[in-house]
Amino acid sequence: RAALKKLVLSGSIPPNQEVMEYFSARHAALEDRYHQWLGRITAPPLAEAAKADPQLYFQEQFHRVQGLLERLAAARGVPAPEPLGFPKELPPSDTVPRLLVQLALIEEASTLAFQHGAAAVTSVKVEDPQPVSGDVEEGPLLTRLPIRMRLTSSLPRLAQLLAALHGAHPLVDVRLLRIQPSPPSDVLEAELVLARYLVLPGMPGPSSTPAASASRPARRGARR
Repeated sequence: RAALKKLVLSGSIPPNQEVMEYFSARHAALEDRYHQWLGRITAPPLAEAAKADPQLYFQEQFHRVQGLLERLAAARGVPAPEPLGFPKELPPSDTVPRLLVQLALIEEASTLAFQHGAAAVTSVKVEDPQPVSGDVEEGPLLTRLPIRMRLTSSLPRLAQLLAALHGAHPLVDVRLLRIQPSPPSDVLEAELVLARYLVLPGMPGPSSTPAASASRPARRGARR
């Protein structure tokens, strides 16, 4: 009886099977919501090819994105943006996951900028990862992976780009927007710091299958 008193909820609800089934169902619903939000704000898991040979896969993707940026710039008749901050040699395998996320963000942001009428994308740069902490005792939960992009654009075109970034999936976090006029024309010089997020090793990631776990019947004796 002394042990059971610790489990009794406010209102003197005893820890019976009905209460346990309620909490099990509630736990499954919260897990489902957690994975839905995690899938919206974090980068997807690595492709199988990246897991087999991370360094080679990164090199292939880097040259593919570089070629794409050159073609987009050539179609506009402007110089291709200079990719900055990437290692000159093959990167260590443990840095490949975050570099791939930043490379994919550079590809998406630059493509959107040209699609929405930017006059030019002058440079794109990867920046150092930044841990994102939740509770102080728990430590970091995610890693923020920023890039810095400089471009020239009119104000309406820049607004269209920001709207497109707002609708991107996974989330693109606009960390900084700095603009200044470039007289005598109405073109603006803009600097943006954009970021995506990566789940730290050991944390439950978006690759899990919350729908399947939510559809399972509550297990007897399950605890949160």
